[in-house]
Amino acid sequence: MNSLRTKLPYLFLLPGVTLVVAFNFVPFINTLIISFKNSKLILPGETWTGFHNYQVILTNIRFWHSLFITLSFTIVSICLEAILGLCLGLMMNLLSPGKNILRICILIPWTIPTVVTAKTWQWMFDYNLGIINYLLEVLGIIRINWLGNSFLAFFSLVVVDVWKTAPFVAIIVLAGISAIPQEIYKAAIVDGTNVWQRFRFITLPLILPILGVAIIFRAIDALRIFDLVYVLTGGGPGGSTETLSVYAYKLFFYKGDFGQGAATSSIILLLVAGFGYFYTKKSFRG
Repeated sequence: MNSLRTKLPYLFLLPGVTLVVAFNFVPFINTLIISFKNSKLILPGETWTGFHNYQVILTNIRFWHSLFITLSFTIVSICLEAILGLCLGLMMNLLSPGKNILRICILIPWTIPTVVTAKTWQWMFDYNLGIINYLLEVLGIIRINWLGNSFLAFFSLVVVDVWKTAPFVAIIVLAGISAIPQEIYKAAIVDGTNVWQRFRFITLPLILPILGVAIIFRAIDALRIFDLVYVLTGGGPGGSTETLSVYAYKLFFYKGDFGQGAATSSIILLLVAGFGYFYTKKSFRG
């Protein structure tokens, strides 16, 4: 009887573990195996080539350009999302009477599917018919080719991502602030501290761990971002917004080189896993 009680929790976990293995682990192993093969759409059969695909990818300047775009996008967007999310979280905490309504309104961008968000912003950024250029003309400013210029396309991509995902960070920050005992603030007020001192020495240090959790989730998403980039810019113009995931997709379905596409996907996985490991180890050590 005791043995059954000990094993019963594992039996309840079995369906979930089975689904994870079937839909995550098995495809990963299959992708990893393909990355060591010369697998192409136009060639029959597959031959084992070892690390040849990785050698080709790592010596391709387009791969390093996509890696640079991915890292640049991740760093810029995460920094902006952390700052904006922190400000929004503090604002929602101060507006106690309307906190719930404001929370719902702020979360709307996060709940919209990414493809819908990207397509909507693509229409808004349109050179001829977009509402952004229309408003600029109303203000007497010339039209701007938002998605046709390399720098502006990257800037537009960051803006859309921050608009969509900063609310996620804000809600997590708000949850962290709400968990801080009010007695700490009351004691600080008695000691004569001002608003900035309470934020600097109480609020910020106590919410940094939970802010770190939000950052790691967002960084993992940013490192493997695909749908927003593919719909909004397609990786253009001239590859200026081509992230690693978009590059891997093009290797798979444009070039038909499954081996190199699988190798690139494996590198993305290693990049994300490595970041998650080192960030977690550094942030939550001890």
